[in-house]
Amino acid sequence: MKNILSYLFAFASILTLSCNKEAFLDKKPSTAILVPTTLADIRGLLDNTTVFIWTPGIGEMSADNYYMTSTNWQAQTDIIRNAYSWEKDIMGSVRSLNDWGQSYTQVLYANIALEQSALLLPSASDLGEWNDIKGTAFFQRGYSFYKLVVHFAGSYDSSSAATDPGIPLKLNSDIHTYENRASVKDSYNQIFTDLNAAVRLLSDNVPVTMRNRPSKPAVYALLSRICLAMRRYDAAQKYADSCLNLYSKLINYNTVSVTATTPFDKSNDENIFYSSLSDYTVLSATSTVAFIDTTLYQSYVANDLRKTIYFRTISGTNIGMKRGYTGTIYGNGGLCVDEMYLNRAECLARAGNTVAALSDLNTLLVKRWKTGTYVNVTATSSADALSKILVERRKELIWRGLRWIDIKRLNKEGAGISLNRSLNGTTYTLTANSQLFVFPIPDNEIALSGISQNPR
Repeated sequence: MKNILSYLFAFASILTLSCNKEAFLDKKPSTAILVPTTLADIRGLLDNTTVFIWTPGIGEMSADNYYMTSTNWQAQTDIIRNAYSWEKDIMGSVRSLNDWGQSYTQVLYANIALEQSALLLPSASDLGEWNDIKGTAFFQRGYSFYKLVVHFAGSYDSSSAATDPGIPLKLNSDIHTYENRASVKDSYNQIFTDLNAAVRLLSDNVPVTMRNRPSKPAVYALLSRICLAMRRYDAAQKYADSCLNLYSKLINYNTVSVTATTPFDKSNDENIFYSSLSDYTVLSATSTVAFIDTTLYQSYVANDLRKTIYFRTISGTNIGMKRGYTGTIYGNGGLCVDEMYLNRAECLARAGNTVAALSDLNTLLVKRWKTGTYVNVTATSSADALSKILVERRKELIWRGLRWIDIKRLNKEGAGISLNRSLNGTTYTLTANSQLFVFPIPDNEIALSGISQNPR
């Protein structure tokens, strides 16, 4: 398996990092390289957390949950600095972007797993494992395509999705061929095709410890997240409901240490599927240069345990993040129960079902307040309930890679959210619905494949 993984990782690196097409095509695998031929081999590919652990962090890095001083900003790498100030050229002197390359490496691994598992004829005793492996590969490919389309294509708009440029849909492991960009509509259709295949194959049970392995609740959670990003609120509610009917454990924060550097481990009860945000230094729980937005931090009241469990003091009044649900220094990019309660609550409020919406919100928040201090949220209308749910959504799901995606979809609803940074006496503004909400495809990918670049 070591030879297999080394080969695949090396070729994925060539695929995503090379900017010389001829040199790339000249690369030949050694005849001594093994091909995964058993269920154990294929499971090893899909359990490789070096590959499958990552979710793009560039959106969180560009969002408004934190700020940097001018001095700290100037000291960052090109990508961090340019993403923070929403430059047209984010990559600067760098031609590659891990958030793109890592996701397509995951697609490559998933394609190999699907192709090789299709060649096997499992025994009756192996059928369950065979189904789970195929379901995992479909899930990982669909999840990777979603991560790509939501960052490197525009927000889903039913009136233009058939012609809006989406992402290349690579459905085989041939690294010598390239795909043009599919439309946004076709990109999402493929994601749904993969996830619908996965949900028929995976177990109803969330793994107790190996939360990097998907389950049926994970598929439903992902489908709910996707439909929310598409503003298909009826479907997002349905999938959140399907997830919570199978798995709905919430952590009572009164049982969590408010002083611990690492309050959670990755197998905590709310993790449905484990993933980490990309390892940009400003997103690390050890960062001393990224400070939580002051107004946002002050919105957590004294009896809200999230104020001491989520955050740490860096210096003076400068506040940073603690380790979250990953149990590591990396932000949480995975799928969790609290997100599903908030998804369902938002959709119920949008449908005018205020009582049910607030029931979900209060079910979640009572677990976050000091025992005996929580007062149920009330609302005068469904619009008032929606407003309060969106406020709590931002507070609960901070540092999850979701704020950027939420801003994009809410602006499509007319929210008019513009972002501002003040650096060296200059104010940088990202206006609502700006083209800069869509990240550029890396230069090396454009050079290799010839696909079209996003307008910036």
